[in-house]
Amino acid sequence: MRRFVFVICSAVCTQSALANSDVTSREYKLLLNPTLFSYQTEASQVNSYFSSVKVNVEQAISRSVSGALTLNKIRTVKFFDTINTCQLRQIGYVFRERIENGDSEVTLKFRSPDRYIAAFEGLASPTNGAETKLEADVGTTGNDTFKVVYSHSTKAPNTRTINDFKDINTHFPGFESEYGFNDSLPLAQVGNLTISEQVYKGAEIDLGSFDAKLSVTLWYASAPSPSSVPLIAEASFKNEDTSADYSKKVVLRAKEAFRSMQALTSWNATSGATKTQTVYQYSSGFCNQ
Repeated sequence: MRRFVFVICSAVCTQSALANSDVTSREYKLLLNPTLFSYQTEASQVNSYFSSVKVNVEQAISRSVSGALTLNKIRTVKFFDTINTCQLRQIGYVFRERIENGDSEVTLKFRSPDRYIAAFEGLASPTNGAETKLEADVGTTGNDTFKVVYSHSTKAPNTRTINDFKDINTHFPGFESEYGFNDSLPLAQVGNLTISEQVYKGAEIDLGSFDAKLSVTLWYASAPSPSSVPLIAEASFKNEDTSADYSKKVVLRAKEAFRSMQALTSWNATSGATKTQTVYQYSSGFCNQ
């Protein structure tokens, strides 16, 4: 005899017990040697890198790489956390502000190697225009050439000056309910670092039923001068599917494309620090713990 158990639960209970674990975006990230770029000549250097990528990827997957990489976004980027204690980082979060053409956008992001743990984080936002996604970030660390971390994030338009946790809690009430950080707890700019970001886009990798969008991102530690060298350089490609219906051929081609980019050793970074790790390490005294 089969037994059926009926559970009656409020909407709040349902929301806390269920997680949407559909990965609607997959981004493959590879750090480049920043000393190979300089602000005055970065466009030609990005183009030179793209030429090498195009040859290697097309040979690896027998599919075309089309378009060109041109300067698409110029933004400033700031990260915020509690000074000395870095309490956001301790619980797996980052809080970031991007400013482009005078408009501010904030992102609250949680990362975990476990897809379901990432998905369970309450990152819904009542802010008009907010967007939430669960993404697989594929990168490399040490001898691991294919490391996956799951990133659950929400970005929201912002009109607040970032000073304290109220500026997070207002946008993300689920986060406030879960962690209970007091509105008045001060936030500080990580490392007192204001990043000047240059993003090159416009090229695509044909993976079959999906095209992956290729980009190169350069982060400068301050407003760059002609001779400035980036603090960090990163190449990435992303394929997105709102239904998370990736075919075997698509993901295998993406993996081979990523491997072919790793084979461009003369371009790749020797350090394994990610963009976020680089920011937190920029000033050694910011996180004293």
